[in-house]
Amino acid sequence: MGEGATTAALIGRDAELAELLADFEAAGSGRMAAVILGGDAGVGKTRLVTEFAGAAAAAGAVVLTGRGIDIEDAPPFWPVISALRHGVRTATGRGADGREVADLLGPRLTRLDELSAETGPRVQILEALYRTIVELAHRRVVVLVVEDLQWVDRSTRDFLVYLVASLTSERVLVVGTYRTAGDAPGIAGMLVELRRHRQVSWRAVAPLRRDGLASLVEQWAPDRPGLEPLVWQRSAGNAFIAEETVRAVLAGDALGLPATLRELVLNRVSSLPATAQLVARAVAVSSGPLPHPLLAEVLELPGAALLDAVRAAAGAGVVVVDEQFEGYRLRHGLMTEVVVADLLPGERIELHRRYATALSKVADAERAPAPPPGQTPGQTPGQSQSQNQGADRDSAVAALASSARLAHHWQHAGAPERALTAIVAAAQAAERIRGYAEAHRHWLRAAELTAAVPVAARVLPHPECLERAAEAAHLAGEHNDAVDLLEQRLAEPAAAGDVASALLTARLGRYLHAAGHSGRAARAYRTATSLLPEHGMAAERAEVLAGHAAVLLQGGEFAAAGSVARRALQLSRAAALPSVQARVLAILGFSRAYLADTEKGSSALVEALAVAERTGAPTAIGEAYLRRAELLSGPLNQLVDGVACAREGAARVAGLGLSRTAGVALLALAANGLFRLGRWDEAERAVAQAWQLEPTGGEALEVRLARCRLDVGRGRFDSAEHDLAAVELLTASSVGPRHRLPLLILRAGLEMWRARPDLAVGHVEEGLGLVELETVDIWLVAPLLWHGTRAWAEINRLGLPPLSAEQTRRLRGHCAELVRRSAGTVPAVRDVITTYAAMCTAETARAEGRSDPAIWAQVRQLLDQRDQPYPAAYARLRRAEALFAERARSSAATEELVLAERTARALGAAPFLAEITDLARRARVQLDPPDSADEDIPSPRRGTESALDALTARELEVLTELSSGLTNRQIAGRLFISEKTVGVHVSRIFAKIGVHSRVQASALLHRARPSGGESGAG
Repeated sequence: MGEGATTAALIGRDAELAELLADFEAAGSGRMAAVILGGDAGVGKTRLVTEFAGAAAAAGAVVLTGRGIDIEDAPPFWPVISALRHGVRTATGRGADGREVADLLGPRLTRLDELSAETGPRVQILEALYRTIVELAHRRVVVLVVEDLQWVDRSTRDFLVYLVASLTSERVLVVGTYRTAGDAPGIAGMLVELRRHRQVSWRAVAPLRRDGLASLVEQWAPDRPGLEPLVWQRSAGNAFIAEETVRAVLAGDALGLPATLRELVLNRVSSLPATAQLVARAVAVSSGPLPHPLLAEVLELPGAALLDAVRAAAGAGVVVVDEQFEGYRLRHGLMTEVVVADLLPGERIELHRRYATALSKVADAERAPAPPPGQTPGQTPGQSQSQNQGADRDSAVAALASSARLAHHWQHAGAPERALTAIVAAAQAAERIRGYAEAHRHWLRAAELTAAVPVAARVLPHPECLERAAEAAHLAGEHNDAVDLLEQRLAEPAAAGDVASALLTARLGRYLHAAGHSGRAARAYRTATSLLPEHGMAAERAEVLAGHAAVLLQGGEFAAAGSVARRALQLSRAAALPSVQARVLAILGFSRAYLADTEKGSSALVEALAVAERTGAPTAIGEAYLRRAELLSGPLNQLVDGVACAREGAARVAGLGLSRTAGVALLALAANGLFRLGRWDEAERAVAQAWQLEPTGGEALEVRLARCRLDVGRGRFDSAEHDLAAVELLTASSVGPRHRLPLLILRAGLEMWRARPDLAVGHVEEGLGLVELETVDIWLVAPLLWHGTRAWAEINRLGLPPLSAEQTRRLRGHCAELVRRSAGTVPAVRDVITTYAAMCTAETARAEGRSDPAIWAQVRQLLDQRDQPYPAAYARLRRAEALFAERARSSAATEELVLAERTARALGAAPFLAEITDLARRARVQLDPPDSADEDIPSPRRGTESALDALTARELEVLTELSSGLTNRQIAGRLFISEKTVGVHVSRIFAKIGVHSRVQASALLHRARPSGGESGAG
């Protein structure tokens, strides 16, 4: 039954296979998709995706297949990395046809190896893997299959979510399978994240129908026509159980056929020769890929006897060769679970002990001697470091897998001391390949085991395990976990009242800062400073104060940041620390320019750059440029100078090897400045230049946000949504305002242009909640408040359920606070905030139904003075709207509307242009004829609709507004006519189209225009 059963198992899955092939065709047309297949164990998920993968490969796709392994401490990104490496091996063996794939994947895997050799957040690995898939999709359709999602490691789960969130129109199809039953910690969070994305399809692989099962049984046992009822009764359509039942019958167990799956499997195993039974039990306990030499070491059978035993187990369909992992496994996870559960405690312990002993011998044999002087570990003489990085990473991955398995087996063998040694080795190996999520988990296990073994047997002290677990969590992006662990460490007596405690507390401040908790971070740094001795240790104190000043600056406490930076500057000069000196000079300059003296602050920033240049330290030079460009193009609104500084800095740091970090950040700053200047095409080129540098980490997030601003402005909403989802995923553990507010502001803006102001208010209120928890830079608060008041006005204009009294009180209170706080800043900053305050005042008046043309004229003038054509054109639109409300025929309003339209068209601001066109339609203003490229801009009428042909253009407009549920007064306000005139139009409409109610009139319009008419709400 062996091979034939496997081939026949696809019977009854025609519909499921057709759906996957349709998804594949869609992906080939540039519509990225992801399919998650869930189902019971044994239902046939693997067979389905195997058949599909074969068909996709035959159609020319690059198929990458990986599988989660049922071991708690699997290496990070294991299914994806192993799928890529297997892809290289497979492509290499296909001659010229596969050479382009191998040529692409080879360097990409080398890049992954390089990243693994560096230090930094694992987001860089996520980005690198993502870019590998995208680059491959430029050549061919890519199908990434990951089976057994319930067992994949944390890093792989994060990557799949990140990949789905980041892809848009790439030719990629992601297929995942998972068991719907059973305990799988961690998968629930991944499934929740994936459910948020529209391109993800969820499908259940149900048991086979009876006719499909009958066809299978007929192929498996053509000479047993009466067998189908028994198989159906036992399996209920589960393919694995059905096959086991048929095997049992064909093996002669027709009369005493077991009633349960457990009995079916155990009877099969017990029917094997004694040595083959040993093989089956050993393979079941192996916890991961099992190479033949390791199996031989565990069982200690003669070579020929072992081969015979393995062949007998394989011939009976119990053991299979796993080509992906180059080892043995039992045929199905269900079979593994049954065999393991049937072992006696003594048998289980003995097998784990044998595995641990065998793995220890292998590790001892493979342990490399210390390298000669001048040669790095793992480097082969005559080869460069870059040539050896792939080998280094492979070595580290192998060490991690071996150490993790060793710890697993020693722990289950009842030897916690040896398990501790192995888990520490696994944690260190995970750190070497930047598997920080896994290192975090290993260090936590090490801390637990340390507490369970005698002091003499401890490899590392318990406090050190906690510290290293905290650092790994921080590098994995789990900043709040890092905070919790370090606070636990500081609570231990050994950490109290000494210099070490001060430095640990400063590290806590760093973790809190990364998590976005600026207030708590500042308090931690203050505590750290107080713990340091007042005399001596100038270098340590300077470092701590520099970190403190940076936190205060990021939190918007500019005066305090300047004060702390001045103290740090004195100490850094006394301790001869020019790199720290450059850093605090930049902070001091930023603070001084923001609060007191723009010229002196700018001079300090110039000095910071000069000091940094003298040090020759690339990171110091990059930070100095970043501070200066951020100040100029941000709060000081010196946009032209800021863009020039950013571009100069990007060119400078590129020569220092920092193009992918500081260079990208500077290009993102330049793009944002160009966006505000209305030079959107240049901004898009800056974003494209930055993205081509393949940024990772925080720099990649900044580029995504800059791109999102452009995409929202130009109406590419799906692309903007993808970037926001990716940024949100990567900042999920950073809950402070510094990281969250830009996201929430962009989300609010996106919903406003989607004509969903009620959703925009939700994002604004979440942002205000963060503002109320901590001191936040008013530069961040101001645009949030403008979005809030604008959404309030739009809700009232569209007739949506109004805001509550508490919501409006909250918005008013924050607007007043904005004005109060701006009084304490330098004139340049105060002028920018005053502009935002005027915009909020104008929107508030609009929300209250008294939009004031004079206020909007003031706002437009302020924005023109600050060289910001986009919001200035918006102010023109609102002034025109207010003027039309006062007088239906207004030349001043028409002029404002025409000028706004020209700006929107020049920028390519499609959503804004649609709103201008809508107002022009309602006010009956003739704008310039649109270009052919502007087909998406709504027009007053599209074709003729028989029953509506009798209506005039104005009557049709009234009917369109009426069908949206507006009252006569609201229609009058939108069309700039009197309420009485609306009533006359409604009466005439009813008479002409032969209806007697608003409902009938609306129904007739919707029948004539199935798309819902042209409400013009957007």
